[in-house]
Amino acid sequence: MCGSIEPLAPALWFQRIVVISTGELDSLENSLRHAAHLVRLAPVPFRRVVLPILGEREFEALLGAGDLETAAQHLVVPPASLIVEPGGDGPRSRAAIACNILKRPVTGRGSTLAEAILEAWANRLIMLRLEFGLDLEEGPTIEVPRQDAVALGANRA
Repeated sequence: MCGSIEPLAPALWFQRIVVISTGELDSLENSLRHAAHLVRLAPVPFRRVVLPILGEREFEALLGAGDLETAAQHLVVPPASLIVEPGGDGPRSRAAIACNILKRPVTGRGSTLAEAILEAWANRLIMLRLEFGLDLEEGPTIEVPRQDAVALGANRA
């Protein structure tokens, strides 16, 4: 789907990921929208780890309906690699994405599950860049069944 869209330069793409991860945009909705656009503009080596699950109209419909948690969940590929923990007694929710390229889960926290998922999504991409640079083309695949995600400890606080 995004193969015909010209990718952003990797430095600019990662700069924008950092903008999302540091909360520099004025709302969670805008951060999710920006993340969805970055998925479509991903540098070629990263296109296999960030794939659009929904079309732009469907994603915008979720945002327009205020369903930010579902929109955030649609950023994670494969969906089975995502484990979420609502805040419960504490004020912070937690999300973890099992990543077999990194061989560990990557977590995010937020005052809502949507914030936690978005932070985990951005953290995963930043960690991949720090560990591998842009050399993901020779790396392992990212298919992680749910039971593997649990085995990685992604569901632990």
